[in-house]
Amino acid sequence: MNHDIRRIGVLAPPANVAVEREWPSYLPDGVVMNHNRLSRTSTAVAKDELLAMNASVERAARDLAFAQPEVIVYACTSGSFLNGPDEAEALSRRIEALTGIPAVTTSQAVIAALHALRAKRVFMITPYADAVNAVEASFLAHFGVTVAGMDAFRCAQSSEIRALTSEQVAELARAHHGEIGSCDSLFISCTNLLTMNEIDELEAALGVPVVSSNQASLWAALSQMKIAAPSAPGRLFRQAA
Repeated sequence: MNHDIRRIGVLAPPANVAVEREWPSYLPDGVVMNHNRLSRTSTAVAKDELLAMNASVERAARDLAFAQPEVIVYACTSGSFLNGPDEAEALSRRIEALTGIPAVTTSQAVIAALHALRAKRVFMITPYADAVNAVEASFLAHFGVTVAGMDAFRCAQSSEIRALTSEQVAELARAHHGEIGSCDSLFISCTNLLTMNEIDELEAALGVPVVSSNQASLWAALSQMKIAAPSAPGRLFRQAA
């Protein structure tokens, strides 16, 4: 058995099931993901509940570090933007200080991906309530990305998010074909929202790059490791490697 394996560590929200479903299909040979769960007492998709996970970062990161990953991904979009523009970097620095391992949050990965694609105007699709969407739009604007249009599933609970199929997400995107076509990119937010198997077809249909939270997080992790992912979807992996 080959023990020469390279590892990505993932800190996932407790109700998140999408990262573990999506990433294995696109990980290059010899790369695996090891995950640990953050903690929260409720699955409500609300600011206070989402930010409550961050109190468990120390415990979860220290435990995950024993697997000796090369990079740790804080795999929650909302948990890393809801406290303002500085929180995403503060979280990754906190994880690095605790473990000595390079870290990136999903929000950082999304910004890096959109910048790599030179996307300044995006259409955004999320599963969040409007109060969370407004904070996310402000977060993106802080980094020079304007949300020119938006639609959302407005889920109240994490269980509602994970019940959504990637086909439903793609259908919502196609319903906004005209608006998306006038933007630089479509951004699909939330690491618990299945998206990655639809990205290539959406890019062909809409004519713009598509960035999703899980796709951007995987891209950022592999970029840190200096590993290509030939099977991963989207212009992000083809043009911004």
